[in-house]
Amino acid sequence: MPSISISTREDSNNRSMVQPSARLESGLTLRPISLGSLEILRQLGNPLASGSAELTNIDTRTLTEFIWVHAAPLDEVVETVYNAPSQVNRKAALFAMNISPAELRTITASLTADQASVQAASAIPQPDATDSPNEQAPR
Repeated sequence: MPSISISTREDSNNRSMVQPSARLESGLTLRPISLGSLEILRQLGNPLASGSAELTNIDTRTLTEFIWVHAAPLDEVVETVYNAPSQVNRKAALFAMNISPAELRTITASLTADQASVQAASAIPQPDATDSPNEQAPR
């Protein structure tokens, strides 16, 4: 797992928290990437959970799963992932039936912008060069 300085990680996490959710032409709203959604993606083995995936080489199943996790009703996502995991691919595919190729391009472009936030959240925080091991971190 990569490492990241504490201040860089906090800055990236703070920026991602204040960004509004993405709206697509169809009115589909993606929830912002969160610790919970990253955990669900990790549970599913989705490579987009780490932020190290090369977006130009991501297959449609991976993207469909990511979109479903971030746009389908939250109760449905959690219920399916934890109580009926064999149904994830079917539900994600059904959900994606109304997503056009143009919208998929929009989603992929927004993923590129979010990739730094996902990488920061997934990295191991390391003290900054200016941090003293004798000082307590501000709260």
